[in-house]
Amino acid sequence: MSVVHPLHSSAHRRATPSTSSLNLFGGKKEGSKESSSGPGGGMGNMMEQFKKAQEIGKRTQEMQKELEAMEVVGMDSGGGVKCVVTGQNKPLRVEFGDGVLEGGAEAVSKAVSEALIDAHAKGTEISAKKMMVLYQELGLPVGGAGGEGGGGALPS
Repeated sequence: MSVVHPLHSSAHRRATPSTSSLNLFGGKKEGSKESSSGPGGGMGNMMEQFKKAQEIGKRTQEMQKELEAMEVVGMDSGGGVKCVVTGQNKPLRVEFGDGVLEGGAEAVSKAVSEALIDAHAKGTEISAKKMMVLYQELGLPVGGAGGEGGGGALPS
């Protein structure tokens, strides 16, 4: 003797309409006053959003590759130390001018820190400007609340 679960019986399927298929293809949700916008409901808008998301992903990857290939130079206040980072702020090299190493460990450390901070600030600014341009080209909102480092706000 086989036992059929009541939810899997054909009588139950006929008695319970499937709202998920109606909602997917533009039918009204229970209790909703919204009507579908024609055959397929909101599927066209969903496809537009999907295409836009794909474009954002593609353009962001291109920008990341461009930033990775870029070299940003930072200098200390005395001009004797040069730090080079990528547009993504990954350190590439540190170069020392003549006589810098003769100033002692503390002076060298200070000069390297200044140059690295300068390079990082420049790299961050370049990256933010490129992202702002990308957002504007794609029609996305730029800036917002949160300030520096909060919620994707970009400098103007």
